[in-house]
Parts: sequence; C-alpha cells; structure tokens
Amino acid sequence: MRDLSLDLLKGVACVLMVLAHTQLQIDLPSKVLTFLGSFTPILFFAVSGITANFQARKYPVAGILITYAMIFLLGLSFTAMTREDFSTFWVPFDMDILQIIAVGVLTLYLVQRFLQPGPWFHLGAAMAIFALKLATDALPDSGWRDYLAYVFLEPGNFVIIPWLFPFFLGMFCHLSPNRHNLWLAGAALLAMGLAWGLGLPLGIDNRWDMTLGYFLFSLFLTAAAFYVARWLSPAFVARFLSPLLWLGKFSLLFLYVHMGVIWLIRHYSQGIWGTYWVWPLVGLASIGLMWVLPPLLGALRIPAVMARFPAWLLLLALVLVTPLVLPTGATLVLTQFALGLVFSLYYAAMTQALKGVAWPAASTARVG
Repeated sequence: MRDLSLDLLKGVACVLMVLAHTQLQIDLPSKVLTFLGSFTPILFFAVSGITANFQARKYPVAGILITYAMIFLLGLSFTAMTREDFSTFWVPFDMDILQIIAVGVLTLYLVQRFLQPGPWFHLGAAMAIFALKLATDALPDSGWRDYLAYVFLEPGNFVIIPWLFPFFLGMFCHLSPNRHNLWLAGAALLAMGLAWGLGLPLGIDNRWDMTLGYFLFSLFLTAAAFYVARWLSPAFVARFLSPLLWLGKFSLLFLYVHMGVIWLIRHYSQGIWGTYWVWPLVGLASIGLMWVLPPLLGALRIPAVMARFPAWLLLLALVLVTPLVLPTGATLVLTQFALGLVFSLYYAAMTQALKGVAWPAASTARVG
C-alpha cells in the first residue's frame, strides 16, 4: 500500500516548487512565499530518500546501482533544460536536482541494506554532514577545493556536502515515532533562538551557501511537515487533499512540466512574468499538460517503444549528445524538455526492469 503521507509531502513540495522557481518578489507576501519556496529541495529530498528503506529489503545491489546511474544520467536533461550558460554544461560538471537524488537515495540504500540503523543514526548523520560542511568552510584553501567543487563541495548547485543531509533527515522523520518529529521541530526553533540571542549570524535565507540558519530552519520545516502529514488520517487526506496526492504521485513529471512552462512564460509572454498572475498560470498550465501528455504520447505509441530497454539507451544518448550539437536557446531547451517528458512519464517501467538485476546472475534451476 502507498504511504499517503509521503505522496502528500511530495505534493506540497510541488506547490513550493512553483514559488521557488518563479522567484516572485513584488511585495512582502510574495517575498515570504518565495522564501518558503526556497526550502523546496529540503522537503523533496527528504521524502525521496525514504524509498531506499523499501528498496533495501527488496532489490539486489547491482540492480539499484544500474537504476540510479541511469537516473543520474537521464536527469541531465533537466540540467540542460534549465542551464542558462550551455558553454559550461560539461565543464565544470555541476550537480543538479536529479543527480543529488540519485546519489542520496543510493547512499541511503547502501546504509539501510548493510547497516540497518535506527532513526537516531540518521539524525546524527544529517547533523554530521552539515558539521562537515562547516569544517571544510573553515579550512584554509590551498587549491584542494578546486578538485571537489561542484560535486562534493560548494560552489555548486546541489553538492554532496551538505545536500546529503535532507535524505538522512527524512529517514529519521519517517522511522521515528511521530512525537519525535514534534520534538525535533521544537528543538530546532530553540536552537535558532539561542543562536540569535548569542549574536551568531544565521543567514536563514542563504540556500546557495548553506548557513546555520538555513540548516536549522530546514530541520524545523521538515520535522513539522512530517508531523502534520503523519498526524492527519489517511481517510481525511484521501478525501480532502487528493489534488496534492495526485501531484505527489507524479512529482517527477511535474518537475519537468512546470519548468518548461516557466521557461515559455519568461521568454514568450509580456505583462505576466513578475506579477501574481504567474502563479495560477504556471499551476494550471502545468496540470493541463500533465493530463494531456499521456494520451497524446500514447496515441503516438511512445509507451510501447519505451517498454524496450534499447529505447532507453537511445534516449540517454540523445540527452548526453544534444547539448554538444544543438545551438543554444529555444532549440536545445525544448529538445531536452521533450526528452525529459518521456523520461518522467515512463521511467517507472525502466526502473522496475533494472532494479531486479543481480550480479552475478542467479543460476538457472535444472528441471528433471
């Protein structure tokens, strides 16, 4: 059975994505909502990592490695779609949303499969990862950071240190008794108050160079969100919050669709971008596309094509090659948008086929 609380949290993250990626800051209310939207990746990563707990008990290591390697590489379609400077698409290589999700889920899978730790281990790991970020910031730079930048350490979009911490945080919130989420939210608020009272710089809105304030507020929001989602009864969620459940179930498709819609509005509309109209327009257009695309691609027999693994290898080749051969601008963005839509619509078939791969292969039983 699906855990409705996880779909609900992913649905909330989808709404926050619109706030984060439109960056509307025309007055105080829009600035506050945009600020909350900046915590979208924290909640999205926290929920995404929980799948590792189920996969660790069900799928072999080789299958999971291959699966998330494919997601890592196919997710570059999103990077190419959103990158403004395509001359640096490959050098330096910069981790984006789907790359850190692949790394984070794979890391948690290995932890759960081989260590099977309790929830407090995961909270400690989340704290340790952020502490490691602070420690590396304090070290003198003699050039060694250049070898780790954009993948392991900042600068970079979603570097491993510190962006692995939400995955461990989400596992803690999922495995713990729900009252512990309430305690963690309260402790995070208390820590923020103490830091403010001591005069420590918080920088609560600094997502790009994760600060103490951003980290503590992330703990508060994530723990509080998990507490509310788990406290609500499944019957209430299914009856009154079904639109959020639908968004959560198809969150990867929404990720691609809403960014494509935002790009089109920014480049081909006048008088809408930078106004409150952008929020309902992005939301309604994205949902409309999500309804229209499956039957449209079905009529083109795309699902039957993507049921064969060679088609996924071709899709991967197109994702990797097009940034090198297509001219920058609309041609490249829309091509990668189309490739990303195919990936997000049918990736479940690919992952189900790959997750069961074992190495070495199990011997065939002899009969008779």
